[in-house]
Amino acid sequence: MNYHLIVGFGKWSKKNLKYLKSKKKLSKIIIKTRHNYIYPNGKIIDKSDLKKILNKIYSVHICTPVDSHFEYLKKFESFKKVIVEKPIVKKKIQLLSLKKIYKNKSLIVNYIDTFNPLIDKIKNYTKKNNINKIVLNYSKRKIYYKKKYDFAEDWLDHPLSLILLFFKKFNKLEIQKNLINKKNNLYNQTIVIKYKYSRFEIFININTTKKTQRNMQIFCNKNNFIFNFNQNSLYKNRSKIFKSNLSSFDVFYKFLKTDFGKSLQNYKFHEKIFNEKQKIIKILKQ
Repeated sequence: MNYHLIVGFGKWSKKNLKYLKSKKKLSKIIIKTRHNYIYPNGKIIDKSDLKKILNKIYSVHICTPVDSHFEYLKKFESFKKVIVEKPIVKKKIQLLSLKKIYKNKSLIVNYIDTFNPLIDKIKNYTKKNNINKIVLNYSKRKIYYKKKYDFAEDWLDHPLSLILLFFKKFNKLEIQKNLINKKNNLYNQTIVIKYKYSRFEIFININTTKKTQRNMQIFCNKNNFIFNFNQNSLYKNRSKIFKSNLSSFDVFYKFLKTDFGKSLQNYKFHEKIFNEKQKIIKILKQ
């Protein structure tokens, strides 16, 4: 059996490792820390064994800070399946280089909500002709960042990836709210963005002051359907009408194992998200 490599040993990589252990999936796992390659139990892999193991790596999941993504994407591009956490890279020149490096293979960015088990249901609802409005809500209290616009850099990929997944393009946008709060030389922010589509409007609400939310609301006539990504549940006018037995991790790892070649993600998909986010940030800074 081939190995699955997790790059990084921070919060997100540990969440993935915890899931894989609990579900007994991908039994041959190794982890690259800053200085070593280790087994999940923390034992450092001996140099005499490392080369043989690296030759057996089948899939790579890069879970490091974005500043290091480009170097790792170059380093591991020869492996069969490469996944990187969002955002894909930090600079446009890096993105353009990836176009050449990954031109003949899939590069998957883990926009985690695009792997939510509710996605197929959302697709069905977005096809309804009686939609009035769609709202994407992302909020988490008491998060502060060192730089003013690190907030937008960190959060915008989530709603943008969903809009592109469901509607294939970004229409003209309007920034309706852009509030920045400063506390002890750290920053948080509230942003409201509106997109105008032919049948309805889409709103992105992102903030760090309200209660924790991660959902998509679809308003159809007098009904409000809430797709709660944290609970993997669908509500109709505040009443729960469906809950999936699966999690985003379940869907993601099934995809990694069986459906990788069928992905809708490609270089253009990532490029559109990157460009749209940079356009939004530029407007926010004005």
